[in-house]
Amino acid sequence: MAIKKDALHAFFQARPEQEALAAALDEVFDVTYGSYQFGQAFWLCQPKPLAVERFGLQREVIALYSPHGRADVRLLTALENISRAPEFRHRVENVVAFVIYEGDKASIESLAGQSKDWVIVALSANELKDKGGQIFLIRSRMAATIGRFDLFGMSSPIKHDKYFYGRDMIVQELVQRALIRKEQSGLFGLRKTGKTSVLFAIQRRLSEKGAIAEYVDCQSPGIYGSRWWAVLEELSRRMLEFAAKAGCPAPAEFSFDMAGAANSFIRTVKWIHDKSEVGQIVLLLDEVEFITPGITNHLGQHWDDDHLPLWQTIRSASQETKGFLTFCVAGVNPSSVEQSHFNQVPNPIFQLAVPFYLDQLTRPNVREMVRAIAKYAGAALDEDCFDLLSEEYGGHPYLIRLACSEVLRSLGELPVDKKAKISKANFESVKDKIATRLAQPIKDIMLSLVWWYPDEYDLLCLLADGDTAFVKEFLASEPEKASRFARYGLLKADNGSFAIKELRTFLARSGLEYKKAISPFTRGDLPLEYLPIEPNIADLAALFERRTEVEYALRKLLITVLEYRFAFDGAKVANAISEALPKKNGDRAQLFIGRLPKDAVNELYLSDLKPVFVKNWDNFSAYFGSKSDRFEMNLDTINIARRYEAHTKPVSAKDLDDFQNSYSWLTTRLSKVPGLISGSMSAKPS
Repeated sequence: MAIKKDALHAFFQARPEQEALAAALDEVFDVTYGSYQFGQAFWLCQPKPLAVERFGLQREVIALYSPHGRADVRLLTALENISRAPEFRHRVENVVAFVIYEGDKASIESLAGQSKDWVIVALSANELKDKGGQIFLIRSRMAATIGRFDLFGMSSPIKHDKYFYGRDMIVQELVQRALIRKEQSGLFGLRKTGKTSVLFAIQRRLSEKGAIAEYVDCQSPGIYGSRWWAVLEELSRRMLEFAAKAGCPAPAEFSFDMAGAANSFIRTVKWIHDKSEVGQIVLLLDEVEFITPGITNHLGQHWDDDHLPLWQTIRSASQETKGFLTFCVAGVNPSSVEQSHFNQVPNPIFQLAVPFYLDQLTRPNVREMVRAIAKYAGAALDEDCFDLLSEEYGGHPYLIRLACSEVLRSLGELPVDKKAKISKANFESVKDKIATRLAQPIKDIMLSLVWWYPDEYDLLCLLADGDTAFVKEFLASEPEKASRFARYGLLKADNGSFAIKELRTFLARSGLEYKKAISPFTRGDLPLEYLPIEPNIADLAALFERRTEVEYALRKLLITVLEYRFAFDGAKVANAISEALPKKNGDRAQLFIGRLPKDAVNELYLSDLKPVFVKNWDNFSAYFGSKSDRFEMNLDTINIARRYEAHTKPVSAKDLDDFQNSYSWLTTRLSKVPGLISGSMSAKPS
């Protein structure tokens, strides 16, 4: 019996349509609970041993029942609310959920595709009612759905605890510093190590305790491109918006011009302190390099001067409110908190914010993360795989996940009735593919060193080339550089070898070439290989000229033939054209009101002309052939020119060849009518 007795009597007996569907889940689940909350009917489904083994489901799974014709985002909102409700949050799975739907399949699939935090397995009511002998229906759907999600390949910062591993201690420390000790902090580490994910975790913990935890991305042009007083105004606006949700009344207008911004910011902080139940304000400023003197990009050079008044103001607000306002900055380069002076002026937050460095994951952390993600995909890794991952990738979480992602890809479709076993041999078999997958992330990691630590980068290149003795001797005389390598997890502390082996491979093969390409550019000024390829103006001009030639010839042919066809009756010509045009753009007959057809057709795009010719093909088949398919195909090809013109992007060789072939096909047939094709445009694009 798929439905437990308590659930049957309390909920399902009064809802026979849901009872039948819930009972059909007995292939994989026992349904333990049913309810209607948050505007949504849902069930809790306890996985049977086979589901625990194959899909790693340790808790009950939420199944939403949607009887409506179409689903909308309220379904996702209800799912999130149910999973976070105090009575369910420690009881249910927070990665996989089911939707049992009666209505439109397309809307459900679209909704499932929108969810970034949930793997949603969709089953139609009809499938469950009529599954007959399909003994693996639910397991097959689960395997197929979960298989489409590359859970290991997620590259965006993690915004939910369900995918957050190995950073609890640093999160707890930084939360306590802000909330209990009222102290400022800094968080630093290599790119792609999870700094932003840690900030989001801090934000979640602080928000749960009633604090305003405002995340600020300093990489946003709206922040680093603004002057210091405008940034203070933006921070004030955000804090007041949050405080308003906690019942804080709106203050009188404060002045945020250059003269009044500092006092207005401090008044804003004091207003929230005095007028609301908010217990703490914490500013989480990510990518702080973008507002740091000397290292920001060329669009942010004003921070050479603006750094001082901004941080003086924030520090004063913190001091005058006895720590009601605190901050945590994050980035790669810690000079914002470690450098005592900028341009001979004391740094207001030097020794005020204590820098913390994000450690690489330990072997137990790696094991926890990989096993937790792999279980949903239906894979189990041998224990020595975790040794390999820790050794090869130095505990760098993103690189480890990408390596696992590549191995899972290589396995293809996994069985529905058992877990796939993964060994070290699987990693060895796709070693080259992993290296290719990691090439760009490795460049991203090295980018910061090239820009801000060129001497250290050169040392790494020497070490990669095998000059170990010189590097060790140099680092012994320069302990600060050795310390930096250790803090960033680039070299092993015990023997000075590379912590990330793929990093050594990259530096040995192309380290100096990469530095040569990047180093002439300050941050934000990218080298040519990172910029769009410059289009060939001659190619674009030729495409435009030839498309225009064909388009004008088609307009002339259209009007000439239809005018003769309808004995120069303008109304009939207009009707023949407008009736063929797609209705999605409104009533196209309006184009012809008060205008002659020959003038109105100039308002039509080349793509509009195609359905007009096809609709009236009997009148044009003598020129292009009995069937319209080749005409349509060649017209579509000609029309790619408009795409290149609109975006001024480089024209591929294939598109040039295709365009030329279609141009020749059309002009050959158009030339049957005297005067349509001038014959003056014969040169090919380069």
